[in-house]
Amino acid sequence: MPYVIAFIVAVAAFMGWRATQPDCPGGAIVADAQQCRTTFGDNFCAKAMPEALTIARRSGGSFPTQAACLDQYPACIERADVAAWTPRPSSYCLARGADGEVARATPVYAIR
Repeated sequence: MPYVIAFIVAVAAFMGWRATQPDCPGGAIVADAQQCRTTFGDNFCAKAMPEALTIARRSGGSFPTQAACLDQYPACIERADVAAWTPRPSSYCLARGADGEVARATPVYAIR
């Protein structure tokens, strides 16, 4: 019985620690190009936003039809690499590297 309680406490501690971690470590979550320019500046966003959209077109889920995608997500776009549909990100986690280049561009999805 003490092992069960210890396990429950350990899981709760891990969940609490995970909940306090930032959503986008080392960067910022931006919804569109305007918010990106406000947060990072024009030069960075001119490179980051197209790169983020390219990543989103290849890394999201794959649905055979737009209707199947729209059943689970509020908006969908065509994938760039295969004949399928993928969710359109509601925002992006962008991080600037030490050299000013895009260090990370991760799509953030909203579920219906």
